[in-house]
Amino acid sequence: MTRAMAMLAAAVLTAGLGGCASSPIFEHAGMGVGTFTTVWDVGSCHRLDQPVQTDPMMLSDTSPAVPCQSEHQSETYAVVPITGAVAAPEQRPSPLWLQHAVAGACKWSDLGAYLGATDVDIFRDIVPLQILPSDDEWRAGIREVRCDALVGPRTTASVASVAMPLKQILRRAAGARFRVCSFGDVELTCDQPHNWELVYPYVKFTATELKADRKTKVAKVAAACVSPVATYLGTALTNRPDLVLYPEPPPGDGPHAGAVSGFCWIGPKDKDRLATGTLRTLGSVTP
Repeated sequence: MTRAMAMLAAAVLTAGLGGCASSPIFEHAGMGVGTFTTVWDVGSCHRLDQPVQTDPMMLSDTSPAVPCQSEHQSETYAVVPITGAVAAPEQRPSPLWLQHAVAGACKWSDLGAYLGATDVDIFRDIVPLQILPSDDEWRAGIREVRCDALVGPRTTASVASVAMPLKQILRRAAGARFRVCSFGDVELTCDQPHNWELVYPYVKFTATELKADRKTKVAKVAAACVSPVATYLGTALTNRPDLVLYPEPPPGDGPHAGAVSGFCWIGPKDKDRLATGTLRTLGSVTP
């Protein structure tokens, strides 16, 4: 995701790195320097405490994993084999070439499944981060891409920390931290006071439908929202008299102003009441 890569690059640029590879900042991260002690297991958590660990030019991690209940910035959600001609060289190829060769190995669909997202869930402030083997790891025969869930926020040039496992987080109340809500025209996470909560998927419009009047477009969005909203709430909206649907048609007049899709927002019927947390029925957590 280009926004994620820009965020990571900015984190490095703003860190003011200097000196050569023998500098202490390079001892245990990036460019394969240092004894590899990282864990390549799904569910392992990692503290990215050195700026080079989030540099897209040097995505290796040779630091130990940490308990997921402690402060960490990323969590491994998949491990993907490197195969074929890419895996053949005894010496690790250049990080830039290797990153290009394995581009797309860490899939958004796998990240969503790990977080507990279904077809009606949308999340923010977590993006995929690809970790490549260091020089030492490559020489030891490791041919894998470690796919980490990296915590935002996406509106800054830094990464954030969590002190809880991210696995199936969207099936827990704490997942409100990563759900999409709005306060007026400002999009924010659902752990903050808000008016509306967004239910996925977006409602697509054809070029012809975009030319219709607002009333027609609102009706289309409202009809399309019925099923996903019921799934999201665990019951039909008609069984929740405390809630209302706000069908936002294109071109939009909320956080997605100018969009060419429609959006399903739900929130308190009492317009003076702000919500905190999520309206999502959470169900059971998948092991």
